[in-house]
Amino acid sequence: MKKLLSVLLAAVMLLSLFGFAAAAEGELSEPGVLPIWTGEEPYVIHVLLAENPKVSDFDDNAYTHWIEEGCNVDLQFSYLPATETKQKLTAMIAGGSIEDEGIDVINCGGVSMADVKSWGDEGIILDVSQFYADGLAVNADAAVAAYPELNLITSITTAEGAIYSVPKIQISPSNETRHKMWVNEQWLKNLELEVPTTIDEFYDMLVAFKEKDANGDGDPTNEIPFITSTGFGGTPYKFLTNAFVFESVDDDMLLLKDGHVTTSYLQDEWYEAQTFLKKLCSEGLLAPESFTYNNDDLKAVACSEDDIVGVVTNSSCAFMGPADDPIRLRYICLNPLTGPEGVCYASYAASATDNMWIVTANASNPELIFRVGDYQFCEEGFLRGRFGIENENWMTKENYQALHPEQTLAARYGAMGYEGKYVFYNDIRDQTVNNLYWYDPMAFFAGDVEAEGMYVADDGNGNIINLETNATCRQETGSGYYQLCKPGEDTYVPRLSYTEDELEVLAECQANIRTYVKEQRTKYIIGDASDLDDRDVFLQNLKDSFNLDEFIEICDRAYQRQYAK
Repeated sequence: MKKLLSVLLAAVMLLSLFGFAAAAEGELSEPGVLPIWTGEEPYVIHVLLAENPKVSDFDDNAYTHWIEEGCNVDLQFSYLPATETKQKLTAMIAGGSIEDEGIDVINCGGVSMADVKSWGDEGIILDVSQFYADGLAVNADAAVAAYPELNLITSITTAEGAIYSVPKIQISPSNETRHKMWVNEQWLKNLELEVPTTIDEFYDMLVAFKEKDANGDGDPTNEIPFITSTGFGGTPYKFLTNAFVFESVDDDMLLLKDGHVTTSYLQDEWYEAQTFLKKLCSEGLLAPESFTYNNDDLKAVACSEDDIVGVVTNSSCAFMGPADDPIRLRYICLNPLTGPEGVCYASYAASATDNMWIVTANASNPELIFRVGDYQFCEEGFLRGRFGIENENWMTKENYQALHPEQTLAARYGAMGYEGKYVFYNDIRDQTVNNLYWYDPMAFFAGDVEAEGMYVADDGNGNIINLETNATCRQETGSGYYQLCKPGEDTYVPRLSYTEDELEVLAECQANIRTYVKEQRTKYIIGDASDLDDRDVFLQNLKDSFNLDEFIEICDRAYQRQYAK
């Protein structure tokens, strides 16, 4: 009965869409032609979004005006609180406030595929897949053609073929390879050690750090060879496990083997990696606090004037201080290591689209509203919505060099072969409260903007920014090398979409599997009693107590359905 009701609701919505299209003939431009709305008065669109302490005014806002002027619309806003946003949105939907308040668009971060599927089944939001199929998503179509490997729209398509948003995506080479390792360069120099490239050389380096007074203070017992945190890009095991077998960023650890989905922790090499980590702990080379410390805890140790830490893991080490901070500059980014069988991966998660501009069933002109979302889904939308006004907060390389011919620019991700295109010379995001942008909640497509960003390498006054003087340069250069070690399409599992029945099973087992594997792995590495002490016991518990076989079967079925063809 529930499925029948969903089908009937979908049919009613489709009829309403087609009915409106006939009634509004002549009021909408042809796809790709601006303005989208051709009426004499701007079309009013009621948008629900979250307040942001960095944005002083959404109504009188440069990004809002860009949308309104380009599309001939009038955006009017209702607000969710900046904190507990998702909880408030869920309560509004449950209480019928979306319809009562006349909300046309839900424009809120953190909306999952399960959320939109549920709201779509209940008839609260519209399936806009037909708009994509009819060629109305001009910018999205261009992005898909230019970046087919990103699965931009496939990744927000439900198992049943419904699409409920115009998404957003920022392609970030650094965030994709967040689990970076950082080594104390001065310790390497003090001990006349080469930068390690293999797992064996890494082990030998840690032993030297522990035994040979690496910080040169005369006390060979006060060094901590390797300590890290649970912060972004932290954990002691993601980086090192990838020298044995690919392990993704998330805790599901899915990978492909012979064209089918499995997990890292079912591979022999994964157990070898955990045994190596256990050895590091048992020999005092890896501090067990690494599994409980947050970044503040790690900073208190790693940033002490005594210089007692040799190795940390983190996406950027920004928690240590500014990019030119001498303590942060102690550490250089270590490239992915090669393991005993020649494996050399970076822990990786591809940049993915998130649901953003969601058209509600309350909308009387859904095609127009959908196309206004697609209008934002481009590089210009990202630049304006994220950084501000052109030539005030960002500008092209050519324009910047015309104003500052004495300065030398460098590409942020030159190590990946990118040529610089944009200069973000007045980054306002974390400095001021203003009305120039929406900060993040918008339907944008960043393309290669982050990778094509540039920085002033030499300001003409002797102030030089390079790998020696700037930790951000080290992070971005390191990200380029990590990207060279990302898994191929025969190994990596993109984001999966599930049916309602599959979601019900996953709700019962997925979180429990993640927790169990993480807990048993931690206990094993630090030397506590663990089910990993007996691999057969570990695997049997996963199958008997946590339904592992069905979990993998569901993931593989979703992969075959979405990507194998």
